[in-house]
Amino acid sequence: MKYKCAFSGSGGQGAALMAKLTCYAGIKEDKQVVMTQTYGVEQRGGDSTGFVVVSDTPIGNPIVESDADIGVAMSESIYQATLEGMKEGGVLFVNSSMVKKVLTRPEVTQVHLPVSGMAQDMGNVRVANIIMLGAVVKTTGMLGIDSVVAALTDAMGKKKAALLEINIQALNAGVAAAEKEACK
Repeated sequence: MKYKCAFSGSGGQGAALMAKLTCYAGIKEDKQVVMTQTYGVEQRGGDSTGFVVVSDTPIGNPIVESDADIGVAMSESIYQATLEGMKEGGVLFVNSSMVKKVLTRPEVTQVHLPVSGMAQDMGNVRVANIIMLGAVVKTTGMLGIDSVVAALTDAMGKKKAALLEINIQALNAGVAAAEKEACK
């Protein structure tokens, strides 16, 4: 199976980290992965997107920008562009804490989750991206949760070991939110 992903947000929302963790988890599952990134012209706070392809077979074309199977929009400023970059039948995960104006595109399924609010309730708004990643992985089946936990563990390393527990809790909160959303 091949998944083309676009993880988008404003600077500091962790879009690039979601993309990197997806790659690391894919590698742990012996999948083929490739990642590219785009950044806005602003030095801080500009829009950014991490494009990732995860595949069971060699990747011939790593371009994702106009036909993503899976998308994430963490902020209002990048939401429309991410929605427009989705292929028919794709799934777009939207941070409804930050995106208030919902756009419609019937051929794309949208999953709206208040991940920034959930992260704030957990006491650390910086884990909103990890909550979203948990929801993405659970909903799509693209990767196993255990692989993402292993990727998080490696990414945190010894220097950031104290942050590992809250990040695993955030990942599990995203999984639970996806399960709850699926029951609607």
